[in-house]
Amino acid sequence: MTFSISNIRLSFLCIAWVAALVQVLSGSSSTNAEAANFSNIGVINLGVFAFAGFTILTFNQLRRESICILALLIFVCWALLDHFPDKREWLEGGRYVLIFTALLPTMALVRATASRMPSVHRTQESLAQLPASATSGGFHLAANVFGGVINTGALALLSAALPKKADKTRRKIAAEAALRGMVTAAAWSPFFIAFAIGQGFVGKQDSWKAIAIGGVTAILFAAVSLPLFNRSFSFAQLRLTLSCLKPILLRLLIVLGVVLLSAFVFNFTALSAVVVMMPILVAVQFIRYPAQIRPIIAETATNMRTIADDILIISMAMLIGYFATRTGAFTALSSSLYNGTIPGWFALIATPLGMMLASIFGVHPVISSTVFLAVFSSGHANVHPALLMQAHLIGWGAGTMSSVASLSVIMGASLFRVRSRDLVLGVNLFAAFFYSLLGGIALSFINILIA
Repeated sequence: MTFSISNIRLSFLCIAWVAALVQVLSGSSSTNAEAANFSNIGVINLGVFAFAGFTILTFNQLRRESICILALLIFVCWALLDHFPDKREWLEGGRYVLIFTALLPTMALVRATASRMPSVHRTQESLAQLPASATSGGFHLAANVFGGVINTGALALLSAALPKKADKTRRKIAAEAALRGMVTAAAWSPFFIAFAIGQGFVGKQDSWKAIAIGGVTAILFAAVSLPLFNRSFSFAQLRLTLSCLKPILLRLLIVLGVVLLSAFVFNFTALSAVVVMMPILVAVQFIRYPAQIRPIIAETATNMRTIADDILIISMAMLIGYFATRTGAFTALSSSLYNGTIPGWFALIATPLGMMLASIFGVHPVISSTVFLAVFSSGHANVHPALLMQAHLIGWGAGTMSSVASLSVIMGASLFRVRSRDLVLGVNLFAAFFYSLLGGIALSFINILIA
């Protein structure tokens, strides 16, 4: 019975995935879908109802921490909205979040494909040959590159590259470095959920500007943290590490180039570009290696069954943001907190630092980011939208790095065989605090300069 329900849930999610693709390719928005594309509205609405069925069948299988997060989100919704949404609003909201139901399955497909690419295996083998003294720097940079495309999948790839006889100290150093590298990739990568959430508040053009700023952020963080957390760091080590990444760098640039080009040519949002173009790139891989089609699809299906909690959490957060924005609830909240325009420096420091501190106490970044972005965006604060977006992305990385409830921390601890609290309460807590604080201060100075 459980197996049958699992297959039904998977089928519902696949229908929602296809419907999201139809919505993107037909150019239908959530509010004008009927008028803009009457021929496709049936498929899009079918996807909304399929996602509703997926949600219902997932409730009794949610993890305890996911239930707590959803309960907090429901409370936020109750506190913000002045009325219960009617049928039309629910349907429009469902169409709005449909794209988010497609993102995580798309990334599951990408992870399954990447794990079988020969170039990835060559990089893993090269990293396994690194001396113990180069582990920290090597895993940080590799995780930043891998994480930029496959997110938490980077942790699985890198844990497999660690020698099986590695002692506890080396495993801990590798896990901390991999986690730092992976989460700080959120500053520049359009493949993170964080980017999708932020784009909903600051707009498409400013989101792309934030990516450029994020590239500088990631480089500066690496330049400071690599020598700081590795006493034996040297430029020879850095060259050795970069040589390990050669097999995948060209492919990473191709992926990013295709996503960016499609966004500008077809006027896609970053989220839409990822959802549409990544399956096409996977199809190219299928043509090159047809024997991998079946195992990749099987692994994708398995991964889709395990990410149900994340899909519901992200969708709920975005649904609340959609309803609250349309009803003016965030504007009212901002006015109640501050009479006038909020200073930009405060918004840019409070967002990343607040997200990081909230995560220490178990508040998921999807909750804190939704609140901070809502309060400080749309002219409520005297801040450039691209800088606010980058502050949010820094906060997401810092928050993910510093919470024992973080999925990334839990996965990293399991894969590298270290305790979650050791992974969080060590050097990464220090790194997360100063990453968020100094990142916010730097963005504040930039905001002053361009004001």
